[in-house]
Amino acid sequence: MKRSSVIAILTDFGTMDAYVASMHGVILSISPNAKIIDISHSIEPQNIDEAAYILWTSFRYFPKHTTFLCVVDPGVGSNRNIICVETQDYRFIAPDNGLLKYVLDFVHRPKIIAVKNQEYFLPHVSSTFHGRDIFAPIAAHLANGLSPSKLGPRTTPLFHAEQFVEVDTLFNDVYYGSIIHIDYFGNIITNYLVKENKNKILRLSIGKKTIHKKYSSYSDAPLRTPFQIVGSSGLLELVVKNGKATDYISVPIKSRIKLTVSDD
Repeated sequence: MKRSSVIAILTDFGTMDAYVASMHGVILSISPNAKIIDISHSIEPQNIDEAAYILWTSFRYFPKHTTFLCVVDPGVGSNRNIICVETQDYRFIAPDNGLLKYVLDFVHRPKIIAVKNQEYFLPHVSSTFHGRDIFAPIAAHLANGLSPSKLGPRTTPLFHAEQFVEVDTLFNDVYYGSIIHIDYFGNIITNYLVKENKNKILRLSIGKKTIHKKYSSYSDAPLRTPFQIVGSSGLLELVVKNGKATDYISVPIKSRIKLTVSDD
């Protein structure tokens, strides 16, 4: 893979404390020419699924050969593996806890390496802050041209690729899925990846509520009415024009949902 100085960081560290800044400092001390981009540091603490979704929605729009440094790590300090995934276009460093599950489904023939070589860690590793002491220096060395093969042996991750539920609206059928994210605007995002067909009715059942209204844009929809829309990621969302869907539908992340495709 060609060398790149772009490092994109995704964590659940927030921005109130010095955690993110110290990671930036470590990276720039090792790779002064690195270009650091913060994807988000507002992931709900320990929410691996949310981080997996946010990474999946964003990574394809970064320059080729970007290194993604991903730290949502409830198992920090344990014997869990840190993995480096090398693809044709990108590199990802993350705990082996499912954070890369959607990425692994999207990419082809990834090389997965267990990060073991302490030569590329900071000299003193805190048991509570591997983001600073392991992930950040590894990302910086990769940006400097280090081959991932130097980090450790090839491995098979404990958490494998996970697919979205592909909905083919050419046929009548019933699908079962879940809520995977609620965004800043209160939009409820499902794991249904929809192939659009305007002649079909999609009934989305959440608890005792069923939503069947569907619009292609917010401008087409009425106010104060929950409806379906295929969002920018291609996933089916429940939204409210100029409002929050969560004000009308009380549903936690990971809730099970049912989608029925029919002619009427």
